Amino acid sequence: MKKHFGQKVVLDTSVQGDDHRNMPGGFGRLFQRDLIKRTLFNCVFFVCLVIPYFAIYTFLPDILKLIKLSDGSNADLLLNGLLIAGAIVGIWLTIKLPRRVFLIASFAVTAAALAMLSLLPDSASIAMVAAFALFTATLSAVSNLVGVYPPECFPTEVRACGVGFAIACSRLGSAIGVFLLPIGIKTFGLQMSMMVLAAVLVIGMVVSMAWAPETRNLCLNDAAKA
Repeated sequence: MKKHFGQKVVLDTSVQGDDHRNMPGGFGRLFQRDLIKRTLFNCVFFVCLVIPYFAIYTFLPDILKLIKLSDGSNADLLLNGLLIAGAIVGIWLTIKLPRRVFLIASFAVTAAALAMLSLLPDSASIAMVAAFALFTATLSAVSNLVGVYPPECFPTEVRACGVGFAIACSRLGSAIGVFLLPIGIKTFGLQMSMMVLAAVLVIGMVVSMAWAPETRNLCLNDAAKA
């Protein structure tokens, strides 16, 4: 059915394929066979990004002591500059790179940077600063995907539910990370805690390699089926 509005605007209300009345939306739809991998992927990748982000920056003074960078205006200026630069570069990378490549590579880089922080000796302060700078800039850059990737992964009838559920899981993950990090630092030390956070990023990378769809340059309807 087509409805004409004026001379140039035509609204096509016909349904292609299955009748949309037989494809109800709702929370339960996220866990049906055709969407459950999309749902789990978006929740896991979102959680694995925010756990180290919130945990590290909540306890930033301890991290700065580890890399021999004093907590002060100069450190704040450096970190804020890296976050801004990473966000700007991330916008460009989001446009230029395939979604899968950008996400998986970012997980790999950030995991390697945190592993380096945990393994380098205390005397290698320059290398530790470089590793932390790489982690900060890369995590800021890939954070652009959290506003782009989830909406592209779900069909229209459950897009709001899917994105909302992924965001809710990320908030739960960030709260757990912030709660557990000081316990981990007190029990195992800061360097071992950094290794655990690196392992979280590796989990995100593995899940992305297995389940991440490629949605770049696709319209939303096609992206939801990619």
